[in-house]
Amino acid sequence: MGDDKNDLQALENATVYDSENKKIGSVGQVYVDNETGRPTFVTVNTGLFGTRETFVPVDAARPADGDLVVPFTKDFIKDAPSVEADGQISPQEEQELFRYYQNGGGTTDRTAPAPTADTAGRDERRDDSRAQAGRTAAGDGVEDDSQMVAHEERLRVDTHQQEAGRARLRKRVRTEVQNIEVPVRREELVVEREAIDPDSADARSTGSIDESANEEEVVTLKEERPVVQKETVATEKVKVGKRTVQETETVSADLRKEEIDVDRDTDPRGR
Repeated sequence: MGDDKNDLQALENATVYDSENKKIGSVGQVYVDNETGRPTFVTVNTGLFGTRETFVPVDAARPADGDLVVPFTKDFIKDAPSVEADGQISPQEEQELFRYYQNGGGTTDRTAPAPTADTAGRDERRDDSRAQAGRTAAGDGVEDDSQMVAHEERLRVDTHQQEAGRARLRKRVRTEVQNIEVPVRREELVVEREAIDPDSADARSTGSIDESANEEEVVTLKEERPVVQKETVATEKVKVGKRTVQETETVSADLRKEEIDVDRDTDPRGR
């Protein structure tokens, strides 16, 4: 827009900021004087979701880098008189708007007279999006404009942590039978009998039989037996830790979306 706030095309693309440099909203419509063609008011989209259009006088604004800066606070503009943006401002509505802004807390010239009845009411909306550029003469008129905002639901997905399980380390004692073969030795009695040759020297030795003598020889036998002993040794070490793994899950939801249809009625004038 540069420094020319009378540039209608630039006004329609401007954003309005208040005296504290806070964004108020985008320009919705531009209202021009039917006689001079100069812009008089712009509407600013305010309210929840920008559903309300508030009138702001152009004379009080100054252009800045393609935008408009007005000497009023955002709350002051929101409290401006409610005027329907239906194509044309009545003289009473125009006087009420000028009176409100002249008596407000801005830096505009508060001594400027309010428009009189013969000049009030000649502000008409300019809407290039409806191919009405340049049609500011009183006899042309501007068609009523309606707008509707469509909304849709969008899926927003996030994650949260929850307990998925627990692990405990616990020992238990199990008894099992183990068989081990152990080699053991034992002594056995061996009796050897040997016949004496009659012709040998042993056979010719003399001797007598002593019936009263009982000769006895004791032989002790020994054997090995297994001795069982048990000892405890460490056989295994178990550690439990945690690690994070990432996987992908698919979620789905039903989303609603508004669609706007235009029903055209037949113009009785054949247009």
